[in-house]
Amino acid sequence: MIDLRSDTVTRPTRGMMEFMMNAKVGDDVFEDDPTVKELELRTAELFGMNDGLFCPSGTMSNQIALCVHLSPGDEVICSRESHIYNYEGGGLLEMQGLLFV
Repeated sequence: MIDLRSDTVTRPTRGMMEFMMNAKVGDDVFEDDPTVKELELRTAELFGMNDGLFCPSGTMSNQIALCVHLSPGDEVICSRESHIYNYEGGGLLEMQGLLFV
C-alpha cells in the first residue's frame, strides 16, 4: 500500500528503489540532472506552463508558495490545526518575519 498522507511516510516499492538506483543523475543546482529536467519539462507541459520546478518535499512546496504570495510583515490567517501552523510556522517566522494568528 502507498501511504500519501505525508512525504515522510511513503515507503518506496522494490520497483521504485530499482528505478532510483538506475536513474541517470546529475547536480540539479547546475541544471545537469537529466531526471529532474525531464520531470520539470513533463509537468510544465501537463499544466501548460513554460517551466516546472521540482520540490522534493511538501514542506518546501508550502514554504515557496507562501513566500511567493507574502511580503515581510504580512500576516497569515490560518487555523491552529493547520499543517503550516503546526509543522512549518517556524520556517516562515524566521525567514519572513510573518505572524501566524
